[in-house]
Amino acid sequence: MFRISYYVSQLKTHNKEMKKNDFKNFAGIDVSKQTFDVCFILNQEVSSAAHQQYSNDAAGIRKMLGDLKKQKVSAANTMFCMEHTGIYGKELVYTLFEKQWFVWVENPVAILRSIGLQRGKNDKADAKRIAIYAMKNNEKAKLWEAPRKEVAALRQMLNVRDSLIKGLKALTQPINEYEDTGNKKLSAQVKALTRNSVRGMEKDIEKVEQAIDELIKSDAQLSRSFGLLTSIPAIGKITSAELICATNEFKNYTEARQLACYCGVAPFEHSSGISIRGKTRVSNMANKKLKTKLHLCAIVAIQHDPELKNYYERKVKEGKNKMSVINAVRNKLVHRIAAVVKRQTPFVKIAA
Repeated sequence: MFRISYYVSQLKTHNKEMKKNDFKNFAGIDVSKQTFDVCFILNQEVSSAAHQQYSNDAAGIRKMLGDLKKQKVSAANTMFCMEHTGIYGKELVYTLFEKQWFVWVENPVAILRSIGLQRGKNDKADAKRIAIYAMKNNEKAKLWEAPRKEVAALRQMLNVRDSLIKGLKALTQPINEYEDTGNKKLSAQVKALTRNSVRGMEKDIEKVEQAIDELIKSDAQLSRSFGLLTSIPAIGKITSAELICATNEFKNYTEARQLACYCGVAPFEHSSGISIRGKTRVSNMANKKLKTKLHLCAIVAIQHDPELKNYYERKVKEGKNKMSVINAVRNKLVHRIAAVVKRQTPFVKIAA
């Protein structure tokens, strides 16, 4: 595990002082498990594009930064752009951030759709496409900012919890399936064989959730954010934690519409001229985990929140598609979330 240092306070100022149109150099990075490919475009001239491959480790990152130093490329006017690649790009992103290089971590689907139809695919070509994308779209860049160490720890705890729940589901699902198909003998046998493992996982999940509670209580900022989010009916502890981690404490998404798009609950019109009049639909460029969490929250809301329950029942009676109405409820929940975060006051239900 590599060491992560946090220089958030000084780098916040660093990011704010940089104007998007000040960037002159762009580096597109395509990351894989063993290596990462970089395409450098200097002085906004695509003809200058140069490719280099490095080992995806601390030595490779140092070599890349050393090469940039030799070419006298300044961090002050250079932007690195890469796709979300999970753990493979983590050390690279943190190192660049700590060294005060500007980093834009973009949704792969956004890059793919902006490029259009491409013939062939390889790491070298992908790095160049990312560099060109960054150069053409740097005005809308969202510069990456490291989460606080408490938020990073919360993210790790949530990941452990997810792994335990998946493992528990893998053990218990066959038991339920055997039961449903009438094979009660086999169901009982499998249940007996996995009883200790199931109990152990259930206890571990409880321990992780206790650790999450303790972490929240120990940090004033996390505690306040959780208080705001959980004041909204149907928004629970785990959904709140996912929201905080996914948005980096709402630094990346500040407006309701932005957050709704990111969560995949914002409906978009699907029409063209007078011949195409499709249903409104949500974009698949979304955080699928948050979308699922919000779906479960919406189900709880239409059962227990009088306002949203009445809204759901009224729309269904009007003939609206049930899933469309549930998505509208999800959207309403997102707007409530954005409102309490923006106002920094708990949710207050308006009296009828």
